[in-house]
Amino acid sequence: MNLSPDTWPRDIYLCIPSYQAAAGLATVLPGLLESVPARQVCIVDDGSTDGTRELCVRSGTLYLSHHRNYGKGAALATGFTRLLQEGAEAVITMDADGQHSVDDLVLFLEDYRSHPDTGICIGKRKMAQGHMPLLRIFSNTVTSRLLTLLCGVPILDSQCGYRLYSSRLLRAIAITSRRFAMESEVLLKASYLGFPIRFIEVQTLYFKSASHISHVLDTLRWIREVGSIWLSLRRSSRNDKQTN
Repeated sequence: MNLSPDTWPRDIYLCIPSYQAAAGLATVLPGLLESVPARQVCIVDDGSTDGTRELCVRSGTLYLSHHRNYGKGAALATGFTRLLQEGAEAVITMDADGQHSVDDLVLFLEDYRSHPDTGICIGKRKMAQGHMPLLRIFSNTVTSRLLTLLCGVPILDSQCGYRLYSSRLLRAIAITSRRFAMESEVLLKASYLGFPIRFIEVQTLYFKSASHISHVLDTLRWIREVGSIWLSLRRSSRNDKQTN
């Protein structure tokens, strides 16, 4: 499949949460807009002060903004709400820092076309020294193994933000997490509701850009928040069984 704005599916949109990432977006958008129509690329500016708005206006993308920084989860939720209103059948999410290859977009489209019942399809990166920083390998291994246990299905890369979400899944769940745990919250709720969770191999790209994640501290926060979500789902399941 040769991607261009003319061949891109009209009902699949991109959502890119962004916080102080104008430099990364300036690198990503020119290549991205060679494959995807600008009107189907949604940038959610999560309280940036670095010229993100001006960049998006020049590029012609759909621009949404928060008046202050709420977190990646909140930015994605804002984008999902708007894109469902636009008629999205599926939403592909990418990070704003350039660590997701535009060339891999076709893999998500092909996988979704082959598996239309998919709830969520996630990019799986190579978690090996030389491909990924050691701290990221540690946090990703811990979170992926714990989510595998809690979801009851293999979670091969819990932290990759390169994902395709079906509109059926997005309409079926309520997103409550505002920050780092949001993407894991969706996995827990997808597995709870029986939506298929798929993985595809994507490129592993890392640059020397600043990260907004404190790996050890955020992993501990993640464990606490994900544990709370899982317990809530367990209680809901018990209540449903008692009602029935």
